[in-house]
Order: sequence, then structure tokens, then C-alpha cells
Amino acid sequence: MRLSYLCMTMFAAIFFLTGCGRPTGILYTHITKPLDTNMSQTPSGVNSAEGDIKHLTIYNISVLWDSNAIGDIAKNSGLETVYYADLEELNVLGVWKQYTIHIYGK
Repeated sequence: MRLSYLCMTMFAAIFFLTGCGRPTGILYTHITKPLDTNMSQTPSGVNSAEGDIKHLTIYNISVLWDSNAIGDIAKNSGLETVYYADLEELNVLGVWKQYTIHIYGK
């Protein structure tokens, strides 16, 4: 009885600490979500580009670098028309965060 209780407790802890039980985990989170949900007129077979921001936090000191502005990404990759974009978020222990914007267009 005691061993099964311990196994269930460990499973529940792993389930919730890794982000499986809720949208954000304490140890590790990696999700992708759309920035635009109106895709009724979006053509298929489009080109893609990406840009990202890195975010490091240590002892209440935050450092951010790079850019993920949609206009900058489109200009640097040669896209003239942007149809839609996705946001990918990576979080490791709340110390390392990375936000990547994936844009699609022509």
C-alpha cells in the first residue's frame, strides 16, 4: 500500500512539474500557439521565416537580446506579405526563456 502511494505521488509530481497537467510547467515548458486565428483566406504553400528573443533571469536580473518583431523578420528574410504567425515559447526552470516567432508569407 505504501509503495503504490509513493509511486502515485511521484507520477503526479512529474506530471504537474513538467507542464503535462497544465499549460506551464515549473521545470520545463515548450509550447507553440498561433498569433492569429483568422486563417480563412490563408493560402497554402507559403514561405516561412523566424526570429527569436532569448531571456536569461538570474537573481532578479533579466537580460533580453535579439528581436522577434514581425516586420523585422519579414524584411530580413525577403517576405513582402505576411499571412500568419506562430509563437513558440521555451522555458527551462524559469531561468532560460526563449520566444520564437514563426511567420509565413510570400
